[in-house]
Amino acid sequence: MRTAGALAAFALALPAAASDFSAFGPAERAAFHAELRAAILANGDVIADAMAAPQPAQSEMQQYIQDDLTLLERLAPDLLSGHAVALFTAQDCNTCAAALKELTEITERYGLTFTQHDLHTHPAARWAAALGLDSAPFYVLPEMVLNGHMPPMVLEKHLNPKPH
Repeated sequence: MRTAGALAAFALALPAAASDFSAFGPAERAAFHAELRAAILANGDVIADAMAAPQPAQSEMQQYIQDDLTLLERLAPDLLSGHAVALFTAQDCNTCAAALKELTEITERYGLTFTQHDLHTHPAARWAAALGLDSAPFYVLPEMVLNGHMPPMVLEKHLNPKPH
C-alpha cells in the first residue's frame, strides 16, 4: 500500500498541466511507469477484485437483453405464427423488395417458412412499436431482432439450422 500511496501522492503533487502524461520527458515517463507497475504488482488482489465485481454497464445490458427476450417470447405466438422468421416491410421502403427476395430464397433453400408484415397495417405497427422499431425492413426471429436490410450471409447464419 505504501507504493500506492506514493503513487497517489505523486499524481496529486503534479501541477494540472503536468497531468498531461504526453508532456512527460523520457525520465519522468520511466519513473511514472516504474511506480505505476510497482503499485499494480503490490496490489494485484485489489485490481483482481475490482475486475471480478459485477460491472454496472454489463448488468444493465444483461437486463435489457432479458427484457427484450421476454418481450419476444410474449409476442412470438402472434408475430411469428409458427414461422422461423417474420419480415416487416413497408410500401415506401427502398430495400424491402430486395429483403423479401433474399429471404424467400434462403428460406426455400433451408426448408423454412416466414411471414411478412406490412408496417402500414395495425397489428404490424403495434408490434413494431412494442419492439421500438419504426422503419422497415427488419426481421424478427424467436430470440432476436435484426434491424435493417441484412446481407444474405447474415440471414443464413441465423436461419441455417445446420452448422456451416
